[in-house]
Amino acid sequence: MNTMTEGQMAPQPSWWGRNWKWVVPTGCLGLLLSCGCLGAVIFGVTWQALRGTGVFVEAVAQAKQSPEVRQALGEPVEAGLMLQGSIQSHNDQGAANFSVPLTGPKGEGTLHVEAYKSGGDWNFTTLRVDIPGRPSIDLLGGAPAPPPDTVPFPDSPPELPDVEPLPDEDEPSEPREERPTERKKEDIQL
Repeated sequence: MNTMTEGQMAPQPSWWGRNWKWVVPTGCLGLLLSCGCLGAVIFGVTWQALRGTGVFVEAVAQAKQSPEVRQALGEPVEAGLMLQGSIQSHNDQGAANFSVPLTGPKGEGTLHVEAYKSGGDWNFTTLRVDIPGRPSIDLLGGAPAPPPDTVPFPDSPPELPDVEPLPDEDEPSEPREERPTERKKEDIQL
């Protein structure tokens, strides 16, 4: 005869059946935290790489040294976190077009930078700080450097070289010889 009571004979739920209510939320939270930490690490590494580029360091240094910027924003002037734009550099060539927020005790502004790299040196075409309610501060102090691959125009037009004139249309020209690899549409049969 069986001496066990009826309640003791009921099968016990498995470990998953007993613990799923706290395992699922903990696992989801752990996954979200892992993705967030990975994203923060990627953002931090990228930000440090951009902050270490020569064009960024030089542009921010010029903004911090400007008496007009220091007067408008106060001291110390610090670069913000959100860089907008792009910096591309390969060997001795490159291009940069970005803006970065600047902050100081008296206010905030935005540093706008356009530059190109030629021969290992960065040349700025635009370097200005925009502060709300004030005129823009041009940090180049004069005419910007011309962008690469442009031809500067001198004040007086240059003398044009002498060239041979084109032959008249009335003169017969030598017939063009057809290349053996060229085919006419009529020669192609389907």
